[in-house]
Amino acid sequence: MTPDEKKLALMGIDAAEGVSYCADDPEFYTEMLEEYVSDGETKLSELQKYYDENNIERYVICVHSLKSTSKMIGAGDLSELARELEFAGRENNADFVRENHGRMTEKYAALIKDLHAYLGV
Repeated sequence: MTPDEKKLALMGIDAAEGVSYCADDPEFYTEMLEEYVSDGETKLSELQKYYDENNIERYVICVHSLKSTSKMIGAGDLSELARELEFAGRENNADFVRENHGRMTEKYAALIKDLHAYLGV
């Protein structure tokens, strides 16, 4: 499946960037999108759980993973927000985490939903 760059762009995804992270292999990139969606609900639940428990160590690990996987598929804005939350967590900046966690999880949930529909999985 060749990525539909226009549809993905509407979701905030730079498909060309994502494909470049996947050795310029569109098939591998599509597999990465599918894995991103299939793991999404679990990762979203984990993020919320660690946030609710105020388990900053586990939260930072989860948000680091989200940063990396989002960057790999070309979701730069979400990756950047996750990066900011990762560093805020490492610096024990609880105010920043509280102010931005909801926005990040909303963006993440919307992206999972959009990709689910796009991929038909």
